[in-house]
Amino acid sequence: MKLKNLFALLLSALMLASVLTACGDAGSAETTPADTTAAETTPVETETERLRPDLPDADYEGYSFAILTRGQFNAHWCSKDAYAEELTGEPINDAVYNRNLNIGEKYNFTIREEIGTSEDPSSLVTKAVQAGDDNYDMLMIGGSASGSLATQKMLLPLDEMPHMDLSKPWYDQSANASLSIGHKLYMTSGDMNIMDNNATWIILFSKNLADELLDENLYTLTSEGRWTLDKMKVFSESAALDLNGDGVHDEFDRWGLAGEGFNTMAFIEGCGGKAFAKDENDLPYIAMQDETFYDQFLLAHSVNGNFETCMLVNNFNTKYAGDAIWDECINKAFIEDRVLFNCTGLNRVSMLREMESDFGLLPIPKYTDEQEDYHCLVSIWASNMISVPISSGDTDRTGLIIEALSAESKYTLTPAYYDITLKTKSARDEESSAMLDLIFEGRAFELGNQYGWGGLFDIASTLTISGKTDLASQLDAKIKAAETAMQKTVDAFLGE
Repeated sequence: MKLKNLFALLLSALMLASVLTACGDAGSAETTPADTTAAETTPVETETERLRPDLPDADYEGYSFAILTRGQFNAHWCSKDAYAEELTGEPINDAVYNRNLNIGEKYNFTIREEIGTSEDPSSLVTKAVQAGDDNYDMLMIGGSASGSLATQKMLLPLDEMPHMDLSKPWYDQSANASLSIGHKLYMTSGDMNIMDNNATWIILFSKNLADELLDENLYTLTSEGRWTLDKMKVFSESAALDLNGDGVHDEFDRWGLAGEGFNTMAFIEGCGGKAFAKDENDLPYIAMQDETFYDQFLLAHSVNGNFETCMLVNNFNTKYAGDAIWDECINKAFIEDRVLFNCTGLNRVSMLREMESDFGLLPIPKYTDEQEDYHCLVSIWASNMISVPISSGDTDRTGLIIEALSAESKYTLTPAYYDITLKTKSARDEESSAMLDLIFEGRAFELGNQYGWGGLFDIASTLTISGKTDLASQLDAKIKAAETAMQKTVDAFLGE
C-alpha cells in the first residue's frame, strides 16, 4: 500500500510529538521529540531514506500539463490533490502546491486543472478522443467513470506508459493487483491522489458509548484479531435504545450502527467476500454464487439491515432533503453520542473534527477470528483514479511527469494526509495510529464496484434497503447481463 512503507518512517516521530498542530511536520524520521515552535507543511527526510524515481533530465519549455478532475462534485467529496493555486497554511493544499512547484521547476512545466462539470466528466474525455483533441494529459476522475472509459477503449494501458514503474511504492499495489484484467492496467491510485484514501470505508465509534456500554476495549479486541461482524452485531443490539420512551425508534433515539445500504457490501468485503474475483489468468468471474458469499451476505444483512439497531440513512430520506439527511440526522446522532458505530468513509474523520466528544476508528470487522487480515472496501465511486486518455499528445512527457509527481507525493502529500488524519481532535491517541495501519494495509478494491457489470455489486445494498434477502433470485435475473458486460470489458482490455 502507498502508506504502508511510509508509516515506519512516520510513527516514531508522530508518537513522540508533544504537541499536534494542523500544519506540523509529519515526515521527519528523527527519534527525538518534534520541534513545535514553527509550523511546517513540507515533510523532511534524509537522502538515504528517500527513494528517487529513475527518470532522465528533461525541459518541457513551460508546457501547461492539463489534469481533468471532478472538483467539488459533492458536499462530502472534493478533488483537491491535483492542483493548488497558492499556499494557504492548510496541510493538504500546501503539500500539493509545493509538490507541483518542485517538480514543475525541475522539468520546466506548469500544472493546469480542468474541472469537470459533474461527478462523472467522462463525456468530456469521450468528446476529446472522438475529436482528436489533446485537451487532457491525464485524468484524476472517479473510478466508475475510468472503468467506463477503459471499456470504451479510450484509455492507454499504464503498464505500457514510458517512465512509469508501477512496481514502485508510490503506486498502490493493491489497486494494481485488484483492478488489472488479463494483466493489463488502465487506472490505478497512488501517493499522487488522496481521494481513494478518503473513500476507504472504516468504522468510527463513540468512545463515550463504548466506555459506558461495552465490557471489552475495542482497540484491544481489534489488535488481537478478534474484531468480527458477530461482535459488532452483539454490541450494536445492546446499544439500541428508545431514549424518549415513545415506542418509536427514530432519529432522536440511540442506535447501535449508522450508515447506508452500500455498507452491506463493505461488510461482505470485510469478511473476505467478493462480488467478482479473478482466476489464475487474471480474468474476472462472478463469485456471488458461492455458498460462503451467501452466508456472509446474510450475516452482513442481519447487521446493516436490522432497522431496530441500524440507523440506515435510506429510512430517513423522506424526512430530510439533500445534505440535511447527513448534517441534521445521521451525523447529528453520532455527534450527540447516540450512535455507537458509524460505518463510513475516512473522509468523515476530518469532517467531524469539531465534534466535542471523542471518537475512535477501527477497520471493517472480520468474518471470524481465524481470518488473517482485515479488509476495508474502497468506494470506487468516491475515489479518483489515475489514468491517461488515448488522446494525450506526448506519452513520453506524460509518463515522466506522472512518475515524478507520484514519487514526490510520497514524501509530501501522503505525510500531510496521514498527519492531518491523525491530528483531528478525536484521533490523538496511539491506538488510532495503529488502527490506521491496519486500515490501509487491508484496503480492498472491487471490480464489480469499478465496472458495475449487470448491477450485481449493488444487489446487497438494494436488498438491505428493501429488507429482503432473496439474493439467489436477484442473481438469476441479472447474471446473464452481467456476464455479457464483463466480457465486453475483458475484450477491451485484451484488445479483442
